[in-house]
Amino acid sequence: MANTSFSGPVRSQNGFQGYSPTASSNVSLTLSAQGTGVVLNTSSLNFFELNPTTVADAAAVTYTAAQLKSGLILRDPNGAGRADLFPTAADLLAAVPGAVVGTSFIVTIRNTADAAETITMTTNTGLTLSGTMTIAQNAQKDFLVNFTDVSTAAVTIYSMGSTTF
Repeated sequence: MANTSFSGPVRSQNGFQGYSPTASSNVSLTLSAQGTGVVLNTSSLNFFELNPTTVADAAAVTYTAAQLKSGLILRDPNGAGRADLFPTAADLLAAVPGAVVGTSFIVTIRNTADAAETITMTTNTGLTLSGTMTIAQNAQKDFLVNFTDVSTAAVTIYSMGSTTF
């Protein structure tokens, strides 16, 4: 049997283990030959698990940490502009076991409104928002969720720009 070390993010059957440059993320696997094939170093691959979440409430909503971790939120404001809230920093920290300062992930929120209804993302306890937080009809915005303090649960959410679809 051969031992192989992988460095970088690791995906398992139960989901995605986030990568943090300040934490050890090396995993040792024992591989045994099963015919012919190739062992690929996953540190060079950019992959993630995506499980879109649909939200169509006719009111402002507070997203859950699980919805953000899904990677894509399809939001229909359902009749009017909405001021939706991100989850608290404590909720985000609880949903990312082993998070350290610098642990980050990206979530996309897509406005699927059938009229000129804008979504404005608003803050919550322990969060700092950076950049423009509005999402127009037929637009989507990427947000980088970055853990800045794991002892007191502090998170900065950066707006990474909008795309029209």
